[in-house]
Amino acid sequence: MCPNQLGATQDRILDAAEELFVEMGYAATSLRAIAQLAHVNIAATNYHFGSKEGLLAAVINRHVEPVNSERLIRLSRLEDSKCSLTLRSLLEAFFYPLADTLPNSKLPAVMGRMLSEPESLTRPIMAEQFGEVSKRFQTALERVVPGLAKDELNWRFHLMIGSMIHLLKFPNPVMNEQPPVAFKDAIEHLITFATAGLSQEQEFLND
Repeated sequence: MCPNQLGATQDRILDAAEELFVEMGYAATSLRAIAQLAHVNIAATNYHFGSKEGLLAAVINRHVEPVNSERLIRLSRLEDSKCSLTLRSLLEAFFYPLADTLPNSKLPAVMGRMLSEPESLTRPIMAEQFGEVSKRFQTALERVVPGLAKDELNWRFHLMIGSMIHLLKFPNPVMNEQPPVAFKDAIEHLITFATAGLSQEQEFLND
């Protein structure tokens, strides 16, 4: 099989897996159903992805990896520049690649399904996908919010990620009476929120 055919087969399997995982969930989706929808034999799914869990990881990676790669590129540019790092610039580097990806992306649906699956299944995948990005950005954040203990910064970063994921599912407030905003405008609200949360002095929490 030539390289183009190989890539096309992998894409068909990923497309089928993504559709079924999002619609039915991980447990209810069989490799046989994925193979049938992709018009390949079941051996092809094992050959290309190893297992159903490996296939789920590949589905997630297809959407998350481009965003995380762009995040790391932007962070490296900031660190290599002669300008001082700021909290705002770091948050822009983290969130803007996500805004650039949407709305023409299946990322919200894929992540929504991912977060509804058991932690025992998803935690290793999330650690693999976000481990380097989280470490790099938290290390950079330590330089711009030096008053926070490392453990406290870890918690705040964790809660910031939770807010980001919520925004993927609900880009506008549920009770909002105003016209829906573009996702990039929603990201600006998130940056404002995250800035306040990350810059708050830790002593306030200990009073």
